[in-house]
Amino acid sequence: MATAQLSLDDTLGAAFLGTYFHPCIFYGITIVQTFIYYGRNGGDRLYLKFLVFILWALDSLHLALVTHSVYTYAVTDFSNFLALQVPVWSILAQVIVTGVSDLIVRGIFCERVWKLSNKNWPLIMTIVTTSLVVFGGSIGFAVKGFSLPAFVDLFEVSDILYVSLGAGVVADVLIAAAMCVLLAQRRTGFSRTDSIVRVLTLYSINTGAFTSLCALLCLVSYATMPNNFVFIAFYFVLPKLFLNSLLATLNARRPLRQGSASLVSIPLSTASVAPHSPPAVRPARHSLRPRNDQSGLQIQVHTSTELKTDPAEDQILGGPDEASQKFWQEFYTRMSDPAEICTV
Repeated sequence: MATAQLSLDDTLGAAFLGTYFHPCIFYGITIVQTFIYYGRNGGDRLYLKFLVFILWALDSLHLALVTHSVYTYAVTDFSNFLALQVPVWSILAQVIVTGVSDLIVRGIFCERVWKLSNKNWPLIMTIVTTSLVVFGGSIGFAVKGFSLPAFVDLFEVSDILYVSLGAGVVADVLIAAAMCVLLAQRRTGFSRTDSIVRVLTLYSINTGAFTSLCALLCLVSYATMPNNFVFIAFYFVLPKLFLNSLLATLNARRPLRQGSASLVSIPLSTASVAPHSPPAVRPARHSLRPRNDQSGLQIQVHTSTELKTDPAEDQILGGPDEASQKFWQEFYTRMSDPAEICTV
């Protein structure tokens, strides 16, 4: 009876779709974004670059575990429908890898909230607590799952999964909402800084929206269909959305700093024009007596460069890197050239 009730569409098919979208789309995006990060953000602190490398390694390990689980069900146990009822070790191990990866990503976002909120400990502790609940739930669910003989027995630890996924939604919404509110408070009236705030706010909303929606889909699919792999397909994709959201935010810092160079204005503070004299008649070419034209119009232009720096910008973007500092130093040097005198 159990064999007759199995369907490949919502078991092996769902796992295959989750695996297909993972390596073909999200893992490729992760590799590109990681490459861009190390090429563009050489001035970041060493621990942040190390954490990005750890996240890439965990993402690669997650891909290997997911591929192993699908390969086991589709190839090793081909035509063995009863094998689909038994959780293979790699499908439970990837839950642990996901928990570690998500904890690191939320920790990096939490550090940014901590800096923007001027060390708002109640807010930080709330985010940290929910993140640790998600991590603990991932570890507990995987450890308990290793002792269960079949997927249908996962209902014994379903409470852990509900709490973990629910806490993940709360943590993501808290991080996104806190970032939006704190960034809105950093509006200073500088066009450059306000533009950066709008872009980072959009990044924060997208981060919380995509990860929360994916976690909700995973939670709802498990609650309504606990006997198939549909929830696993969403769970395969969840850590990739989180990691790529972080990398996109990190890689956007330098373009945001350099993209608004045109906002720097150089007003004309003074302009002196010599009294205008009536234009002289140009001598004919056949004239033998040279004539000096004393009625040339001379314009002397004095320029002044107004340079304003916004201290909130470095706090929003996490501090300038060496490449950005060099760019702006050269830019301001070019803008401070002496006044030019031209004769018409």
